[in-house]
Amino acid sequence: MITGAVAAIAIAAAGLHAGPAQAEAKVLQAAACFPQGSFFAKRFEAFIDTVNMRGKDVVQLNYVGGAPAIGSPFTLVQKVAQGVYDISSCTGAYYQNVVPEADAWKLLERTPAEIRENGGWALMTEIHRAQGLVPLARFNYGMPFQLYLGEGHKIDKPDLSGLHLRVAPIYTNFFKAMGATTQTSNLDQVYTLMENGTVAGYGWPITGLRPGWEKVTKYRVDPGFYDVDLELIANAGAWDGLSQQARDIIQKAALEYEQQAVVEDAKAADASRAKQANEFEIITFTGADAEKWLQTARDTGWAGVEETSPENGPKLRKLFAKE
Repeated sequence: MITGAVAAIAIAAAGLHAGPAQAEAKVLQAAACFPQGSFFAKRFEAFIDTVNMRGKDVVQLNYVGGAPAIGSPFTLVQKVAQGVYDISSCTGAYYQNVVPEADAWKLLERTPAEIRENGGWALMTEIHRAQGLVPLARFNYGMPFQLYLGEGHKIDKPDLSGLHLRVAPIYTNFFKAMGATTQTSNLDQVYTLMENGTVAGYGWPITGLRPGWEKVTKYRVDPGFYDVDLELIANAGAWDGLSQQARDIIQKAALEYEQQAVVEDAKAADASRAKQANEFEIITFTGADAEKWLQTARDTGWAGVEETSPENGPKLRKLFAKE
């Protein structure tokens, strides 16, 4: 009995001097709308590495990969809202089925920092939270879309009549308003559609052309329009459930990459323009033609947002556009 009592006392005393158990890091499931390792997934992947390095024992991001390997890019943010994933990188064009106003991200003419100051980001946050989401940062800025055309389809004015173009939802209304007929396809079909003459051209950002497309492309049309947007989107419940320390780690890294995007994307766009000047013939609209091209892009873009969101569309236009 004495020996047992002494042992019990010794164990209790040891417990008094033991340090607190090491807390386990909170693990969030992360996914991208673009293929893992692709041009438009790399900044998100770098962000994940940064958070995991800084967030040891606090928060970790488990990268499950990108679409289409993990499913359709058009359902990824929907899955984030449902809690299947906790955080994602995605373009507004791919999640209008959850947040119709996400289409406005492409129309941003002010920097992300400017809309954080003028209330634009707060309005988008309110809109997203209503769907169980939180926008944390923008991972691309300053990278316009361009129209690319094939051999025999040179134009000299902002009129796309007679041209059949491969499109994505981002610029479908714009190209139609300029007179084009359109069709959609997956990216792997673009080369074949151009090669066999099914389409006369396609829209794509100034950077990140897929390998081989330069072989079937003869012209690039300037000026560029809209802006490539990739947002960092979190599930609201998962975000709110994190410790303040974990949120600070994620938000600090996110804003660093947002600021990096403002600087680096403009440089990347300039580098692509210089490279393409040796690959393609550049068709440049100036004066009234350039004004018509850009104003039609802006007006058709906002018309789409305001049609799906009559209340928030006009508010967003005042905060996002420079008019």
